[in-house]
Amino acid sequence: MRCGLWMKRSITAETRAGLSLVQHGYWQRAQSLFYQAMVKATQGTYNNTVPKAEMCLWEEQWLHCATQLSQWDALSDFGKLVENYEILFDSLWKQPDWAYLKDQVIPKAQLEETPKLRIIQAYFALHEKNTNGVPEAENIVGKGVDLALEQWWQLPEMSIHARIPLLQQFQQLVEVQESARIIVDIANGNKLSGSSVVGVHGGLYADLKDILETWRLRTPNEWDNMSVWYDLLQWRNEMYNAVIDAFKDFGNTTHSSIILVSVTRHGMSISLPTLLEAFVKIREQAKAYLEMKGELTSGLNLINSTNLEYFPVKHKAEIFRLKGDFLLKLSDCEGANLAYSNAITLFKNLPKGWISWGNYCDMAYRETHEEVWLEYAVSCFLQGIKFGIPNSRSHLARVLYLLSFDTPSEPVGRAFDKYMEQVPQWALYYWLRTYLLERRDVANKSEYGRMAMAQQRMQQNVSGVGAAGSMGLPDGSTRVAVQGGGAIVSENQLHQGAQSAGGLGSHDGSSSQVQETERQGAAENSMPSGNDQSLHQTSSSNEGGPNVLRRNNAMGLVASAASAFDAAKDIMETLRSKHTNLASELEILLTEIGSRFVTLPEERLLAVVNALLHRCYKYPTATTAEVPQSLKKELSGVCRACFSADAVNKHVEFVREYKQDFERDLDPESTATFPATLADLTERLKHWKNILQSNVEDRFPAVLKLEDESRVLRDFHVVDVEVPGQYFADQEVAPDHTVKLDRVGADIPIVRRHGSSFRRLTLIGSDGSQRHFIVQTSLTPNARSDERILQLFRVMNRMFDKHKESRRRHICIHTPIIIPVWSQVRMVEDDLMYSTFLEVYENHCARNDREADLPITYFKEQLNQAICGQISPEAVVDLRLQAYNDITKSIVTESIFSQYMYKTLLNGNHTWAFKKQFAVQLALSSFMSFMLQIGGRSPNKILFAKNTGKIFQTDFHPAYDANGMIEFNEPVPFRLTRNLQAFFSHFGVEGLIVSAMCAAAQAVVSPKQSQHLWHHLAMFFRDELISWSWRRPLGMPLAPVGSGSLNNVDLKQKVTTNVEHVIGRINGIAPQYISEEEENGVDPPQSVQRGVAELVEAALTPRNLCMMDPTWHPWF
Repeated sequence: MRCGLWMKRSITAETRAGLSLVQHGYWQRAQSLFYQAMVKATQGTYNNTVPKAEMCLWEEQWLHCATQLSQWDALSDFGKLVENYEILFDSLWKQPDWAYLKDQVIPKAQLEETPKLRIIQAYFALHEKNTNGVPEAENIVGKGVDLALEQWWQLPEMSIHARIPLLQQFQQLVEVQESARIIVDIANGNKLSGSSVVGVHGGLYADLKDILETWRLRTPNEWDNMSVWYDLLQWRNEMYNAVIDAFKDFGNTTHSSIILVSVTRHGMSISLPTLLEAFVKIREQAKAYLEMKGELTSGLNLINSTNLEYFPVKHKAEIFRLKGDFLLKLSDCEGANLAYSNAITLFKNLPKGWISWGNYCDMAYRETHEEVWLEYAVSCFLQGIKFGIPNSRSHLARVLYLLSFDTPSEPVGRAFDKYMEQVPQWALYYWLRTYLLERRDVANKSEYGRMAMAQQRMQQNVSGVGAAGSMGLPDGSTRVAVQGGGAIVSENQLHQGAQSAGGLGSHDGSSSQVQETERQGAAENSMPSGNDQSLHQTSSSNEGGPNVLRRNNAMGLVASAASAFDAAKDIMETLRSKHTNLASELEILLTEIGSRFVTLPEERLLAVVNALLHRCYKYPTATTAEVPQSLKKELSGVCRACFSADAVNKHVEFVREYKQDFERDLDPESTATFPATLADLTERLKHWKNILQSNVEDRFPAVLKLEDESRVLRDFHVVDVEVPGQYFADQEVAPDHTVKLDRVGADIPIVRRHGSSFRRLTLIGSDGSQRHFIVQTSLTPNARSDERILQLFRVMNRMFDKHKESRRRHICIHTPIIIPVWSQVRMVEDDLMYSTFLEVYENHCARNDREADLPITYFKEQLNQAICGQISPEAVVDLRLQAYNDITKSIVTESIFSQYMYKTLLNGNHTWAFKKQFAVQLALSSFMSFMLQIGGRSPNKILFAKNTGKIFQTDFHPAYDANGMIEFNEPVPFRLTRNLQAFFSHFGVEGLIVSAMCAAAQAVVSPKQSQHLWHHLAMFFRDELISWSWRRPLGMPLAPVGSGSLNNVDLKQKVTTNVEHVIGRINGIAPQYISEEEENGVDPPQSVQRGVAELVEAALTPRNLCMMDPTWHPWF
């Protein structure tokens, strides 16, 4: 926040660029910039235009950078020059210069009492390493603990992360106490060792050894700043040297002393290094040389000069692996191959060795195109996974990518089949669906003879999947087989009726919503009858020839799903034979959830009306014009589907109450009463929305009872089913640590959001934990994309955890769990405190008795003359901008969201914590939107938790053009509107959101993660494009019949292009390392955050916002 404030207040480019470098850990470059600014100020370059506060900031930041770079000599010189005793206290003990500290600083210093000051005073009391200072040090430590506790209790309850520096100081205070014990133990041991009774003291130095062993294990976190490490290890080094000095002159060394010195050396590399310490030193030096420019030869010489005779084989193998890395970077491929081979020969269980060798083989294949290298690469990767390489799932993604585009002779498939059984199950679970898809495609190559049978089976399952699942066939095998293979075939079941059910053609965000809601109103939502063909038949008959041709062509692709069904059937048969009880429990659970918690006809009709109303707002037609024919066609289909013969039989009261009036007002066939203009139709839909919403809220209870909805689940005794979501971590979960499902909660609240209704189930675990899930039905073909995007987010969260800047900001994308139940039913994890961004605005309108859609209607009315072509195209933008400005001035204020949150949150502490967390979450959503070019971020699709600030966006996946490339046509890169800006303030946007976006980009393109990101993105786009090829709208060419999907060459090219575009966008905004020579050539210096800053500016520019669709609510 402070950096963001100075970004706005600063005058010089050096300040802005320097602060951006500080925010992302480029301390040396930042220090250089601040120094240059101070030099320019003293030379009069700025002509006294820079305020004194900004110049003080330069000095403060220069000192901060020097502290982070451990420049204690420079800091002590500065402190002596200006007589700054606080700086002298902090720097002199680290040099160490105890004499100057004693003679010149302690007698003169008058400093505020802080825990840090007490720690340094305690260090000084013990620095002579004798027992005289122990009582004084213990007294000082007690005062330091009191001060630290006082500061602890002064912090707000919500400030968890603000307590981290205090916890680090507590550790230092504890280690001062332990240092006093070490000194006392050494003194006592010296006395006993000199006596004649030394032999009876078998426990000599036992406490001392325990303390030193504890120090070796108790180190700071890897992501902590270097200053934290330095403070801790510098004092430890003092104590280690004291221990060594105490024993180096022993002529008659006892056994305990030998062990003690050994333990001491393990704590820190000092004199007389052991083999382990020597190995660690060589390894770390070699790694540093690998990352330093121009030091490869020095690093190779270091390894070649190392005597490996006394090292254990594991360490020898690791050194050979590092040698291979150096040789590979020096372009000695043969030498690198030999080094990797030697490493694995010496020690087979070396996972990094296998991965490094696999990287070499992969590179050799790309250069030579010899398939033997490809097979070697996959074999190495799988062996590395077998032996426990970190990020096993990321390496498995790479293997599956190679498997996806295997050559005709199938070298990858052979290697995969050979080593498949050795891959840990927990690593494969993450990619199980993709793996089954791949083996299905391999199996298809030898199964063309089953084409006819596959077509027949596919036709039966596409038309009867809802019936088989909902009616609960006696065998149950059909339903469970579909469920078991849902991940395999859910995208390949002729779009799940996407074209025939919706009849809408387009696949943008709005049409997907209407398609989903039309299904809700049409097909009884997979209810027990399972008869969901009415709308299918209606739309199909309307579409006529083109869709019939498309279906006929699509049936040629059915064969590629044949082995998928067989695989699903085999899985379920194996599950039933080996885990009979588990299979039975799952079948009962999924059957009840999929059939008992569907929405009512009134709720489905309300969802349809709400979607049609939004369609009216989105139509690029003047409000005074006639209703478009395409909209009339949709209305006709809705009327026939919602009040079909099947609906009449099952919902008599519903049909009797609504059918006549609804068809009179909205059926195009009722020509006498059908609205004449789009504005009249909009008013009719508003009227029906109000009626249905009032009826739904008044007639139906807000909370249902489980005993009324499902007696089976009420009496269900679960034994083997686990609470979902426990296997997403990148490590194995021990069987005794898994949480079993105990029961389903007795209360089932109805969640209503913007015309849609869901039932919320509570799954209670055996440990008492509760997970809340809403049951979603009538899913669109894009539903599987939600699961894929969440899987990608979980991978990126692990990348954020492994980078210092993102870990420091606690960056983590919120990833709720999605559980597919049937092909048209799923459970999505829900938060009790969720609210949508649009609900905030609607609550404001309801409180002020104002129509929520007023800005939309006003905006469209102002654009009528532009739509009719009455003005020039150049004036259209000005007209939109004028309408936007009118709305922001008189209808929608910029403080709506701020007022809502101030009234919702308990106090200022909660507001501060929420604001920081919400800013990071919004930054991540914006980063992902820009990275994947995801648009359509209307406020009803943004869910946020009012207590934690976590954000979840629905329908969050990219759209694709006719060529399979990401399509994005919005003028703003992501949603950051004026209400959000007002809530965070200008400096909050500059300081929190911009830096969090930069840190996220910095983490995923770091050298250690960029390769993993590439392959995860490749797998994401590979699955997305296969799904896209099956659900392309009418008019797009189909994939070649017989291939099962896109041609492999075309698919690989599309995947690669999309991935490269995404990586390019991330590199364009990520803070990049620039050498001082390159930076000095740029005047004025540029901020490393400029890429994100430009995006934020584009997102906030009114001229861009006014070009957005009115249903996007750009004014809110």
